Amino acid sequence: MVLLTSILLPLYMYPKPGYWNWVTKAITAYPSVNFNIIINPQSGPGPINTFPDSDYITAIAALNAFDNTNLLGYVDTSYMHRETSDVVADVVTYDNWATHTPEKSQITGIFFDDCVSNWNTTTSVWMSNIATQTHARNLSVTLNPGVVADPAFFNIADGVLMLEDHYNASKALASVNAVPANERAKSSVIFHEFSGTAGEQEGLVKGIVGAGIGSLYVTTAGYATESALWMQFVAAVDGCL
Repeated sequence: MVLLTSILLPLYMYPKPGYWNWVTKAITAYPSVNFNIIINPQSGPGPINTFPDSDYITAIAALNAFDNTNLLGYVDTSYMHRETSDVVADVVTYDNWATHTPEKSQITGIFFDDCVSNWNTTTSVWMSNIATQTHARNLSVTLNPGVVADPAFFNIADGVLMLEDHYNASKALASVNAVPANERAKSSVIFHEFSGTAGEQEGLVKGIVGAGIGSLYVTTAGYATESALWMQFVAAVDGCL
């Protein structure tokens, strides 16, 4: 089976009416592209055991209306400086969003940010704990060490963001190729502050997809602003499918 590359989109922009239209426009225009969208209301879900505000509820329901979207809730692990009980409480809060009616506001997975990259007797217990409790709720697990991590993390996660960096034309594809070949299908790559042309972005996308990376995102900006080359980026991904 050939696995299709998907987009991993950190959508950290507040959803005032119309503010996420650039996202839904692309989702509509490219139904063959899968969009894994990270939702981040307050560096996490917000207060424990609450629903997001009405703007988020409306915007999330709009994204859930598509067949080619998966929504991931943002949770900060703070490199294991948070208590696991607090991390899991964030997971439970996201999971409870599915009970909100009548809007379809469920989250299908968790994006764990600021993750450790080394696997040892301490980190393995801590990270396995939060991953196991997340999977027990039928939610997917994506980890973000942002660097090439120990391969053992792939045993507890559905995906790992192995490269998150400022774009550097001379180093970008070399960095991608540093991801071990047998881990690329479950790996993600993000380049922000992309400074090239649309054509150069297309070449970068082709290089990343050609390397076998499972999901990616390239943006001219950060995560709270639409990329100036957003639609060209999505078109480039679609062209590789």
